[in-house]
Amino acid sequence: MSSAVSRFIPILLICSLAVLISSASAEVFVKNGSSIPDGTPADLLIQDILASDEPVSTAFFYNTHCGICHEALEYLKGLAEIHPEIYPASYDLFNNTTNGKLFDEAKLAYNQKHISYPVIFIGPVVLEGYDAISTYYEPLALAVQKNKKSPIDTFLSGISGVTYGGSFEIGLPLILGAGLLDGINPCAFAVLVFLLTYLLSLNNRRRVLLTGLVYTAAVFIFYFLSGVGIFTVVQTTGLVSGFSLVAGIIALIFAIIMIKDAILPGRGLSLAIPESRKETINHFVEKSSIPAAFILGILVGMFELPCTGGIYLSIISMISLKTNLVGGLWYLFIYNIAFVFPLLVIIGLIYWGIPPERVNEWRIDQRRSLRLIIGLIMLVFAIMILREVLL
Repeated sequence: MSSAVSRFIPILLICSLAVLISSASAEVFVKNGSSIPDGTPADLLIQDILASDEPVSTAFFYNTHCGICHEALEYLKGLAEIHPEIYPASYDLFNNTTNGKLFDEAKLAYNQKHISYPVIFIGPVVLEGYDAISTYYEPLALAVQKNKKSPIDTFLSGISGVTYGGSFEIGLPLILGAGLLDGINPCAFAVLVFLLTYLLSLNNRRRVLLTGLVYTAAVFIFYFLSGVGIFTVVQTTGLVSGFSLVAGIIALIFAIIMIKDAILPGRGLSLAIPESRKETINHFVEKSSIPAAFILGILVGMFELPCTGGIYLSIISMISLKTNLVGGLWYLFIYNIAFVFPLLVIIGLIYWGIPPERVNEWRIDQRRSLRLIIGLIMLVFAIMILREVLL
């Protein structure tokens, strides 16, 4: 198995687990938060809707980049050809902060914070997923249209003004701080110091600078594109809750191991670049060419996942829970700029005369302290994510 394939196995496992978790959720709910068993007759739901004296409103939330959402859209468009009067008010969540906030408010008001699109709110009933929508929406909407005086496409009643809370808020300080913390991880710049030490032996400082910058650019490109790929898949498939649960569990496990490494180094499982990959890294270091530096940056991005993956997955999860696609991509860009900033500082220090041996000595001396700090921060992130998803 190639190193590239093995690098992406954890990502594939995360997405697979997220799909399983997402697909295991119930698809029909009522406003008090309870789920409705599969096979419940539509007449029972109609009785719940008509029992209220309040006007019945409907809203359909979807994402234009979600495959199952397109199936739901086609169903509703086909239904509208026969019953145009029951077509629901529709809100596209793709890159739309206003609709995203409305969706959050609706989820909170209906006591269903973790439902995903496509979903229809109709009176006190929530229909999540294509199967629930195609099974129940037509009889429910027709019954409402027949027995209620209010139009079926009114705005969500009683939702406006509801404030959606949460256990944390995303902002630049959190993103920058996490990126910088991840960037000073001992794994993240150990290879860079080794590379620059070798290049200095060739007595060419200009080459040291250029090679270091190319290496750093490769690390940035790999991490940024990896994050964009994961984030985009999570956003467009509606697997935010499932992914966040898996990411929170992984972050918790990584945090415990990182703290163990700080307190009891060398015992048991450790988070480090695998020994089997170090020979490959040394091979590209000794080539000392610009193309080799770029390849080295990509390889290091793959190999150091056990060291840096916990914080990065945590941030992607937090961004997925709190922002839309465009806002999330901006945060990922800022995070990765912060992540490579310590590498740029090291390149500058060595270029301007600081011996790389001193930098490496500092890395070794502070390794346990850095692991403890990173582990504790990762533990906090894991708790924040799991609290947001589970409570």
